[in-house]
Amino acid sequence: MASIPVEKIIRSRRRTIALEITHDATLIVRAPLRTSLSRIDELVAQKRDWIQKKLEEVKSRPVPPERKFTNGEQFLFLGRQYQLEICGDGTAGGAGIVLRDKLYVPLSLTPGIRDHLRCWYAQEAGKYIVLRCNWFSLTTGYQPVSVKIGGARRRLGSCSMKGRVNLSWRLILAPAEVVDYVIVHELVHLKQPDHSKEFWNKVGRIIPDYREHRQWLRQHMAILVI
Repeated sequence: MASIPVEKIIRSRRRTIALEITHDATLIVRAPLRTSLSRIDELVAQKRDWIQKKLEEVKSRPVPPERKFTNGEQFLFLGRQYQLEICGDGTAGGAGIVLRDKLYVPLSLTPGIRDHLRCWYAQEAGKYIVLRCNWFSLTTGYQPVSVKIGGARRRLGSCSMKGRVNLSWRLILAPAEVVDYVIVHELVHLKQPDHSKEFWNKVGRIIPDYREHRQWLRQHMAILVI
């Protein structure tokens, strides 16, 4: 019986070994600093059935669309699909990319259109996500030192020990309620750094249906790309 390949081993000052199946169906092991390779191999072998099940689940999820950047192609924004429309400069009432009934991109931006769209998404995320983060900070009392919008693909959000919240612009592709869940998740980490029962209780008091949004992310993480 072939062994299950481990893509990466991440060692830290954690106390237990954790197995993580990524959105692209690879296995990552998070382990304490002194954990031997033999112990990791033993645990992976013990959890083989669970790992195989999770890998199959990930492989059955929606895959990222193959982008051609042609008229009519669908692009997500806050969970809704918009058709791409390549138009003459100024046709949609602006000199740049405009989102209305469709996602309008001037013909002059078609060279390097992927980069232009990513830049536009990042700008829109900077406005919307930061506004939502500020709102939740004011209403919950979880105040970050700073909020930064980055381009991380595997982690849509993180919180540093110094109280800095980092959120990926790719979040702006997800439904608004999912965006709120990720924001609250990271804000709660400011006071509760683990994923204990108490952590999830605190999240649940702010986002009662967080489990639905967490599941949505698990199922659709791979399509939050441009």
